[in-house]
Amino acid sequence: MVLIVGVVAGRAATLLRYDLWYDELYSLFTALGDLSQLWQASLADRVHPPLFYAVLWGWLQFTAPTPTLLRILPLLIFAGTLAATWWATGGTALSVRGRVVAVLAVAINPIAFDAAAEVRGYTLLLAMTAIMVGAMLRLVRGAPSTRTLVILILGATAATWTHYFAWPFVAVTAVILYLGHRRREALLFTGTTLLASLPWIAALLTTKGSQVSTQVGWTPAGTLTSIALLPGMLLADRVPMYGLIIASVLGWTLLAAAARKADRRDLALLVAAAPVAAVFGGLLLDLGLWNGRYFTAGVIPLALLIAHWSDSVKAPQRVGAVLILGLSAWGTLTPATWRTPWRSVARELAARAPGAPIYAFEGFTVVPLRYYSDLDGLGLVVQERKTWPDSTTSPGWLLLRPSMFHYRGRGSDELRAAERTVTDSLFDGEGTNRIEAWRFK
Repeated sequence: MVLIVGVVAGRAATLLRYDLWYDELYSLFTALGDLSQLWQASLADRVHPPLFYAVLWGWLQFTAPTPTLLRILPLLIFAGTLAATWWATGGTALSVRGRVVAVLAVAINPIAFDAAAEVRGYTLLLAMTAIMVGAMLRLVRGAPSTRTLVILILGATAATWTHYFAWPFVAVTAVILYLGHRRREALLFTGTTLLASLPWIAALLTTKGSQVSTQVGWTPAGTLTSIALLPGMLLADRVPMYGLIIASVLGWTLLAAAARKADRRDLALLVAAAPVAAVFGGLLLDLGLWNGRYFTAGVIPLALLIAHWSDSVKAPQRVGAVLILGLSAWGTLTPATWRTPWRSVARELAARAPGAPIYAFEGFTVVPLRYYSDLDGLGLVVQERKTWPDSTTSPGWLLLRPSMFHYRGRGSDELRAAERTVTDSLFDGEGTNRIEAWRFK
């Protein structure tokens, strides 16, 4: 328990390790209006159902939209997720020590740990799946209970109103109930969850979405290599490749062992639900859907399987559980190099050229700069453009993210081709979110 408290405290102490980025700020701006505007913005976006935005809207009725206060919300949900995981383990044959290990496995999981400091819906999805797992295990392994069924339905409804990738988890849960001789409960669960989703489904079908929904297409598709490394991504994301391979071997061994045991097979099926849906959904829709965050629902059942290994009388399985926990901790402690230091970039731009306009080509750059400019009173004038600056454009900064905007050569070459003189430059960040900026006159 001391380790778990330490992990939560460590997460609280590092809430601002990275600056807010576009997805978090989109959540904020969606939740800043009234509930009617929130609903319309969610429909226009189409990428996520509105429940997390509504929770954030409620949070903002009592707090200011500062980075610290915004990120306290997912931290609180994360703490609730750990409590829900402890409750979920009550439906298993785990010892007290095993139950603690399950909670620890969630706490140090890189996907869960990252979600605890992001103003997005993944912590809420994680909490709801913990509730679902606990209720499902009690229904399948214990006596039928109307109260437990209601808890399961409420958890599933909240999950599906939070993220679309909750649906594979819901579908597999229904199958587990049906095959576990809880056919009445399976039908009630499936029917009620579908019925509760009808308002959102109907609204989606009758509303035209905006181009924002195309952002889902920026996610890569699953390949044979990424599928082979799936357990490593779930258990130890961001570790070096050799660590990812070790975690994947251990993870596949864990899932294979669970598939051979009747009392753990359902947990293995729940882990596989979202990745299988991502593969087939990607093929059917011709979209890239392979993203670790989309597989968040698998974190809880995976943690319970790790706990079963830690409770095993077999030494290799106990050692395997320790190794998995160590790899997860390694992944959690490894910095995310793709994060852009937007606050320092905004301050640097303001210091070098106060009042000069900043031109950018996409909202993923514009929105963070505007937010931190307003927060710190920098007075940046950030303009979103669709074309290159030409001879009539006022002098200022041209700011690009090369990975998302494929242009000919360097931005400085384009400026010189337009007969503009480059007088300064700025480069920051790595990978996907590396930014390059040129000041021109």
